[in-house]
Amino acid sequence: MATKLDVRLLWGTLLLVGLALAGCATPIYTGSLFQGVATVTPAQPVPATAESLTENRLLILGPDGNIYSADPDGGGVLALTSDASTRRLYSQPTWSPTGERIAWTRIDNERNGHLVVSRADGSAEFDTEVPFPPFYYNWSSNGEWLAYLSNWALQNSPTLALRLVDITSAEVPIQTIATGQPLYFSWAPTSDFLLTHIGNAEVGISSVQGRSRVLSAQSANFGAPQWLTDPTLLAYALLDEGQQEMVIGNLRSGQVQKLIYFNGALGFSLSPDGHKVAYTDSEGGQGMNSFGSLLVLDVRSSEFRQLSSQPVIAFFWSPDSTSLFYLSAEQQSGESGLRLSVWDGTRKTDLGRYQPSATFLNQYLRFADQYGQSASYWSPDSTRVLFAGRNENGVSGIWVIPVDGSPAQRVARGVYATWTKQ
Repeated sequence: MATKLDVRLLWGTLLLVGLALAGCATPIYTGSLFQGVATVTPAQPVPATAESLTENRLLILGPDGNIYSADPDGGGVLALTSDASTRRLYSQPTWSPTGERIAWTRIDNERNGHLVVSRADGSAEFDTEVPFPPFYYNWSSNGEWLAYLSNWALQNSPTLALRLVDITSAEVPIQTIATGQPLYFSWAPTSDFLLTHIGNAEVGISSVQGRSRVLSAQSANFGAPQWLTDPTLLAYALLDEGQQEMVIGNLRSGQVQKLIYFNGALGFSLSPDGHKVAYTDSEGGQGMNSFGSLLVLDVRSSEFRQLSSQPVIAFFWSPDSTSLFYLSAEQQSGESGLRLSVWDGTRKTDLGRYQPSATFLNQYLRFADQYGQSASYWSPDSTRVLFAGRNENGVSGIWVIPVDGSPAQRVARGVYATWTKQ
């Protein structure tokens, strides 16, 4: 059996290989997105009703570089783009909360970045050139604002920017809300404020009008903060007399509730109902926001439970808050991979071992605490999960996996996929 150190070293190698692959030009894929997937019969024509295109759908980045939407069984296929090439790249497809809109990035000639928003049926809503290509999107809960992160430059110095798009305005204005590096954020459930963590130093709140105030000028070592569904509560980590603490801040009372003490780098996610927090305390240095043993704290009872002693790189709560989907790094026969598991509050179900696609690993799983707030890898009814990569038999594609341990279903070819939230 490999030691934890062996897993870390091999996982670091896998990450470096994935980064190298991700840096290569997008290959021209000439086969069908669904060719050879036995369970798929592409639907022609595409479903006609609005509900069939916005509810319980998958958004897929294909091996040809184009973006598609499809039903969870691979049927009802709709091509949202069709002209990806080495000179035109598409990335970061992201559903709006209702599934009525989709945002993505287009890069032409390796330079010109465009922010594109379409309706669920693929018809364009707007396409605007931006100074730097967006690499992360997060919609407000009401779907009226689209926040994104991109590279930026201040006084000729490279940094990152948090920018905001008013989808409801005819002019589609874009404003810069914050700058700094690294930069993470979380939307208020009321869609009027953003919780930010900038430079691994400052936690603050910014309004959609651009006003801001600092909550903590001494943040601890963590990535993405999280605004709870209760608009008065927000989760982040701070440094108090040299001690790193995860806290819940109450905007109404001004009080701060201490939840967790940690030593390394914290990655965390609160369940949608706010009753449980899953987290890792990473010893550092793996190029991932999370890489440590996974624990769950019941906020109401203050009881802790350890789910995995192996390093966990990503974890996502089910929409109904009852279950946790998590991915553990492990080594078998000299090869690093991910063990997929679901914990339902009482028992763990093994979903198999997979190799993530380079896109899924490098662009998403590395920052799982941030993407867990904008993308869904759970079905809306909390019965299935998504994965993009290769199974133990060497078959690659988009996998839909029942959380009760039933056989996984390969529904399409592709390097990334995300589910609608309803």
